[in-house]
Amino acid sequence: MNKSLNTKSLNSLKPILSKFSKRFGKHIIFAALFGVLLVYLLIVFRISNLAKAEPSPEQEINVTSSIPKVDKNAVTQIQKLEQNNTEIHALFETARNNPFQE
Repeated sequence: MNKSLNTKSLNSLKPILSKFSKRFGKHIIFAALFGVLLVYLLIVFRISNLAKAEPSPEQEINVTSSIPKVDKNAVTQIQKLEQNNTEIHALFETARNNPFQE
């Protein structure tokens, strides 16, 4: 399990690496740009596939079953409070007439 690093084998790689860098050194920028563009293309392709994906029937059932239920007693209590307080009543009316105004 304990292997020592042989420096002679690393020294024998130096001429090969220098020869490789002389031959392909001027193309390293092109290769890097090509790699980045390839990754970008794969990401765009994956996003496109995920955007077209349809939910499974189990997921649709889960969404429809999680619709919140409003307590009728709470609704009547809010309506009673609204009728008793004129300022709240005006606030609710303006919110109903123009829901996008702050």
